[in-house]
Amino acid sequence: MAKESYGPLSPPERGLLSEDRSGWYRFDTPGRTVYAAEDNETAFCEALSWARMTTQHADYLKKTAAFFGAPVEKIRKEVEDEWHANGHLIPGWIPANWRDGRRVYTMRFASGAWVDIAHSESIAALNDALNSLLYEADIPESLTLAEVTSGRREVTTLLASWIRDQILDDGSYPMGIRFPSKYGAVGQGHGYCWAFWLRRADVGLNDDLVAADAGTEILQNDPAYNFALRRHGINSR
Repeated sequence: MAKESYGPLSPPERGLLSEDRSGWYRFDTPGRTVYAAEDNETAFCEALSWARMTTQHADYLKKTAAFFGAPVEKIRKEVEDEWHANGHLIPGWIPANWRDGRRVYTMRFASGAWVDIAHSESIAALNDALNSLLYEADIPESLTLAEVTSGRREVTTLLASWIRDQILDDGSYPMGIRFPSKYGAVGQGHGYCWAFWLRRADVGLNDDLVAADAGTEILQNDPAYNFALRRHGINSR
């Protein structure tokens, strides 16, 4: 899922010396990383999570409503109307222009090895290799699936950077990481997602082992889009 203007294979480049990784995606490393999901429902759930109503904002609305002795929905509408008037993004809302210019792309990867980061063997290897660094990242006990799927970018990008540098038994580097969506499986799927490192693009070449189609536009009545809206409790204009 990406803006048509730059396409799915032009992600932001991450700097080698970046200290603040809070704005990075889960398994970004220095260089470029693209993400894919096994189905559109999972892709939308991952892509739209930023717009969920946060617990902090919901608590603010409840406290404000209690202070004025008014229904929560009335206070929420007044706040949202003010934010709309000022052109601000509103928690729990997707603006109509979010869909404009964005498309859903299908990517095809060449054959290669991926690291299943949710597998117990992967977690054990990461624990052994990064023991002291994990302790410095405030993981005093063993790394678990909880940290792997967490929002702690200082941890997940550390794991990704170490994995990216490993040479596999066949002498190749891993193409990237397969990981479970933290929102769970959808239908008969597994909720799998992939983080693919554009190694060739990072050295100025354009022959990475991935291709994308022309994409399809995102319509307001798209079933997968609306599935994610319902799952996250988001409204859309």
